[in-house]
Amino acid sequence: MSTLEIGGISLALEGPEDWLVPLDAAWATWNGPEPGMPVQLLPDATLPAPAGPYFEARPRFADGVCYLEAPGFAGVIALAEGKAALRAHPAATASDLSYFVRTVMALAAFEQGTLLVHGAGIVHHDVAYVLYGLSGSGKSTAATLSTGQPVLNDDLLLLRPATPGWEVHATPFGRRRHPEVTAAPLRALLRLVQAPQDALEAISSAQALAELVANSPVVNADVARAPLLLQRWQTVLQEIPAYRLHFRKANTFWEVIDAHFG
Repeated sequence: MSTLEIGGISLALEGPEDWLVPLDAAWATWNGPEPGMPVQLLPDATLPAPAGPYFEARPRFADGVCYLEAPGFAGVIALAEGKAALRAHPAATASDLSYFVRTVMALAAFEQGTLLVHGAGIVHHDVAYVLYGLSGSGKSTAATLSTGQPVLNDDLLLLRPATPGWEVHATPFGRRRHPEVTAAPLRALLRLVQAPQDALEAISSAQALAELVANSPVVNADVARAPLLLQRWQTVLQEIPAYRLHFRKANTFWEVIDAHFG
């Protein structure tokens, strides 16, 4: 068994050693001291060989239970029962297993009052800016351009309530692993827009809310969780400013941020 802990949300992974060891190595920064909700990773040779990567599967919900199914994979996440289990063909890769664990983490985090968001978390002057957007928006590019600044992650972050405001926590679900900084206070939420010139654009709370919900993986696929998801992001936006950040694939966008936020 190994334990994954992100921002106080803990999962206890159970499975064969040859599946757990690569995950432990990749997620060493997040190996927690206390076991959490059990997540079973079960080899099942009766399943067909995978026809493609597991991340192509999309979550399906029924009565609060999440099903994540694809050829070679059968995952069930029932938080009300405190259970999550993935049956997978022995040919499953570490990336396949990580996708299931990420899905469990998204739901477990939401149940405990936190949020996962698609975004690059970059620490600047000791506070974190979340540069968010779907695939292709420029998250990894912005992180790469931020030379000398700690990057929490370039794809997926955990937001946790703090006193005051919110904190941003690094996750292992992206290309930036083992960050030098693992958490920082959240200063602003910036929706990335690639453009010829760097600029901050004010947006309404309604616009920001819609864009943030769209960038809330897994949870936004469940109609039953939608009201609480909206409410939680509304709570965030009452404390944290949100803008669109137009940037031209150069690190000069930080000059625009500094001019506005100081």
